[in-house]
Amino acid sequence: MRSRTDGTRPLSSAACLVALVLAVAMTVTGGGPARAAQPGRASAATVDLSRWMGELHGYLDDRPLNRIAMPGSHDSGSWSIPADPGLCTSGWSYDAAKLDPRLAASISRAQSGSLTEQLDEGARYLDLRLCHEGGQWRTFHGAPMGGLFFDGATGEAASVGRWIDEHPSEVVVISVSAAVPAGADATEPLTRLRDLFGSRVADRTELSPASPYGDFVRAGKNVVLVDASAAVHEPWAWHADDISDRGSYPAGNPSWWDILKSFFNGSPPQQVYDQTLTLDQAALDREPGPDAGRFFVLSGIVQPDVQIPQLFLIRLLAPFFPAAVRDNYLMHLANGLNAQLVTKLRTDWRAPGPAGHMNIVSVDDLGHRPQGDLQRAVIDINTLPGRAT
Repeated sequence: MRSRTDGTRPLSSAACLVALVLAVAMTVTGGGPARAAQPGRASAATVDLSRWMGELHGYLDDRPLNRIAMPGSHDSGSWSIPADPGLCTSGWSYDAAKLDPRLAASISRAQSGSLTEQLDEGARYLDLRLCHEGGQWRTFHGAPMGGLFFDGATGEAASVGRWIDEHPSEVVVISVSAAVPAGADATEPLTRLRDLFGSRVADRTELSPASPYGDFVRAGKNVVLVDASAAVHEPWAWHADDISDRGSYPAGNPSWWDILKSFFNGSPPQQVYDQTLTLDQAALDREPGPDAGRFFVLSGIVQPDVQIPQLFLIRLLAPFFPAAVRDNYLMHLANGLNAQLVTKLRTDWRAPGPAGHMNIVSVDDLGHRPQGDLQRAVIDINTLPGRAT
């Protein structure tokens, strides 16, 4: 029989060769066509920090809000404290701060970005402290005061209100505490915020810290107002005991011996960081018990009190120190701690116990990290096996 000359055999051979090459390529690259990413399950490494909850809703929808790992900022409003601040006369550290307001400002300024910048950087918990001084409300920390808070349509309160409206998928917990002189109305700031946020404020008689994230979003309630001063008795004002730090907040009022040891151990001192990390580890290892129904704020912050003598020395030798250290000493300390928090979040705290207990991680100078690595390390806890519902 004569062989065929119509080209069928060469075409079949070429097709087999192409199929063989494709099969080998599929084997090398993992076998099979690439799968599309599941909706609402973005990567924490690439997620838009200003909308990370919405982009990760596939992990979060059925998860209790108090079991979602979320970044938070400590002393959130202190970013606007100037180098030479006015002082809140009803602030708890007024008597000490008036001796050297500039030194007090250096250990009171805990954030470098505005409230909306912190929210854009991924914060979903704000620790807002307000002082009533001279008939106006200002942000403050201890005693040093920052900018006006309720300042018409251009004030910071208004900008936070606009952010809340524009980000309905982002649930923000705002803890509000007020320092007021005798006779002033401590309920005013919380009431004004309630009026500002309107229907977006969650009601504690309808939702709780243990309610799923999806329930908040579907109800259109994406802000939780916590009355840390226990001044307001309304269903929309959540109670201070809805939040627990589970022993992670560093103790204040160090002994003179602790201060002396710190002075001779260098700056920033590792023992200050170790105190925080030890308290944090213990809080994460501990079963929540009666705190299971509350928000858990892990306090990833330094206790700067033992560093006051070193800061005083730095101020005496001011020309020899950069402004980042001299005028922003608390954030100088925080940046040393934050790098270690990132390491913990990427290693020890990804273990099932600590990761399962993680909720709010409150830090100083939240946004001053490369590519938001601290926030992303917190957010990534939500994507671990066993955390997603």
